[in-house]
Amino acid sequence: MRTGFYTAALPGSPIAEVARWAADAEFDALEVDIARHAGGPAGIATAVDAVRGQGLDVCALTLFGFLLDGDADARERTRSGVAAAVEAAAASGVELVVTFAGRDQSLTEDENYRELAGFLAPLADRAAQGGVRIAIENWPGPRKDFIATTPQGWARLFELVPAPNVGLNFDPSHLVWQGIDHEQPLADVANRIFLAHAKDTEVFAERLQQVGYFGAGWWTYRLPGHGTIDWSRWLDRLRAAGFGGVVSIEHEDRDWGFGASGSDERRRQGLREGLRALRTALSPAADGER
Repeated sequence: MRTGFYTAALPGSPIAEVARWAADAEFDALEVDIARHAGGPAGIATAVDAVRGQGLDVCALTLFGFLLDGDADARERTRSGVAAAVEAAAASGVELVVTFAGRDQSLTEDENYRELAGFLAPLADRAAQGGVRIAIENWPGPRKDFIATTPQGWARLFELVPAPNVGLNFDPSHLVWQGIDHEQPLADVANRIFLAHAKDTEVFAERLQQVGYFGAGWWTYRLPGHGTIDWSRWLDRLRAAGFGGVVSIEHEDRDWGFGASGSDERRRQGLREGLRALRTALSPAADGER
């Protein structure tokens, strides 16, 4: 496996600077935030060149937006952006585009899945012609109700869209706070994991007992190694499932600069800390301890 990070972690730095720093820090790849670091799909080629110019791979192009949305204008912006990103990825030789499923509140559960499939299936056919895969990240969204973010949801999605180039950006942190085993599903979706996010979740047990699962403040995102996940074991099981791609740090740890008040310098320190934890977890010594 190789290591990388999602460039949204450094919103105040241009992509060329991000790439130079990532190379110096000895990352292998970058997951490029299309909005922040390419200025939209039209700037993808330039961003890709900047990353590759530092000897790094572009493991994915990620467009933050929702393919399902009750706001028709927002929905169409995301869909056209994802379609344009797929075309740009093919032209630049990037193999993966990542986005989010979302949910349209005006539709039933089944209608949401069928609507998503109606968009993804033809796009997957076009993407396959250019050697591009499409991954849905399993973030449940701000209302915690996005579709295709749980094992049951993945089964439904892949039933409706069997195209082998449609899969997941698998983020175990989201399963932790939903109370879902973050290890067991790996084998079930092994051939659909196209990117793995390295993000942890810390659970505050005493707070949880006071407010319950529907309350606030009982969990928070952390860098790898600073939450509940056993990264040596999780990565071992990911490897056993056949994954050999990039493990990309998604930095949302407020102790290490995430948020409006944090600096890019502090976030860089966090990324180095995350990389240290991943390297330790991936080391032969860690394998021998299990």
